[in-house]
Amino acid sequence: MTLYVAFIFWLSSAPRPAPPFLRWKGADKLFHLAEYAPLGSLLLRAFSRACSPSYRRAMGLFTILAGLAVGSADEFYQSFIPTRASSLWDLMADGIGVLAGKFLYGLKVARTP
Repeated sequence: MTLYVAFIFWLSSAPRPAPPFLRWKGADKLFHLAEYAPLGSLLLRAFSRACSPSYRRAMGLFTILAGLAVGSADEFYQSFIPTRASSLWDLMADGIGVLAGKFLYGLKVARTP
């Protein structure tokens, strides 16, 4: 998971995040969602292995809070990159990505016998 967070920050360091044919209004929100969905899965997996199953709701909440903390730090970091911008909308897309990853990992675990 630490490597994946480092990968997120490495992507945030890129001066041009997308090739020209993918630069349409709102495309970056899809990139944020796709970037943070695996983080949501990794976080829930880590919390699931570290906690007792009786703390199921807490694990979900911790996943969301930790994902938003990474997203906030990432947006703050991007505010210092000359060709990048920090945005609350990007943070919201990060949060939706974390929720999607959490949900998909939960489905996978529920289907595993």
